[in-house]
Amino acid sequence: MGNRLAEMQLRIVWEEILKRFEKIELVGEPVRNNSNFVKGYTDLPVRVHPL
Repeated sequence: MGNRLAEMQLRIVWEEILKRFEKIELVGEPVRNNSNFVKGYTDLPVRVHPL
């Protein structure tokens, strides 16, 4: 249940972000997390452009 809830929450967050911003632009290199247990990014520099 926890994984499905997290997926739903992320979907809702992205829907709300995309309602408020016209464009999301990557402005630097992403930094990956160095963990055997958690995959993802520790830093993802972006610039958002409002509507």
